[in-house]
Amino acid sequence: MAVNPTSFTPKTKNKVNSLVVMIVIAVVLGLIAAIGIWQYLNKTQQKVKELTVTKAVVVASKQIPAGKKIEESDLAIKQLPAQAVPKDYPSSIDSLKGRLVKGTISTGEVITEGRLVGEGAAGGLPVVIPAGYRAITIRVNEVVGVGGFISPGDHVDILSILKKSEDQTFSKTILQNVLVLAVGDKIFDPNIFSDPQAKVVSQVTFALSPKDTEKLALASETGQLHLVLRPHSEKELAITPGASLEDVYGYIVSGAGNQPINIPIAAGGSNADKNAIEIILGDQRTYYYY
Repeated sequence: MAVNPTSFTPKTKNKVNSLVVMIVIAVVLGLIAAIGIWQYLNKTQQKVKELTVTKAVVVASKQIPAGKKIEESDLAIKQLPAQAVPKDYPSSIDSLKGRLVKGTISTGEVITEGRLVGEGAAGGLPVVIPAGYRAITIRVNEVVGVGGFISPGDHVDILSILKKSEDQTFSKTILQNVLVLAVGDKIFDPNIFSDPQAKVVSQVTFALSPKDTEKLALASETGQLHLVLRPHSEKELAITPGASLEDVYGYIVSGAGNQPINIPIAAGGSNADKNAIEIILGDQRTYYYY
């Protein structure tokens, strides 16, 4: 029996249609991939071009210490990628000559306006005084100055010991977390860590608010000051009540001499586990246990 060839036509057409669809999809995906690769290569080429574009910048030819006036021999011209150049870089060596440096500038470092003192400003200590603060100096010795281990840039607490009367002497922390600007003639440089070597000097300079300079000036004239060195990582302020002779020695100090506190011992031995009543009469304290 003969087979009708037209009976296979629909299936054949479906296969052809499926093949065409697959070819179209493959072409579309190929175009998308080609466009993606083209965009990637284009961006890469653009980045390469940007990196090859350089600008001439002024850098330090050697280390320039804080407070120094810049000389031409301190500077050099260097080509850097345009993207790596800071926005506030000076345009020429001539524009930097005579300018003052805030903090030590390392060899090869790009010199920017942020690393310099304003034009026309004087050098020395004023360069490192924070805005809104004042520099005040006190005399110290080896004991007051923590054995010479205080360096510019350290932070200290300032303790005052005041003799109020013949039988009233007390100590109090009057200022905390105070920045040391200078030790002797050595000025604070924010880019250099503390000197590990002890060095005894006769004066220390601090950065304080105008109000706190008044406190320190008065305390230095009326009492004895001690500097207390703080860890670099500790910024918290402590609340302290101060200390009196009674706190230290456990007895009342009077003009007639040191009078021990009268603590009568109850019959039966120790008072360690007993309750106490404290009676104060004048400058005497009496404890009764029960």
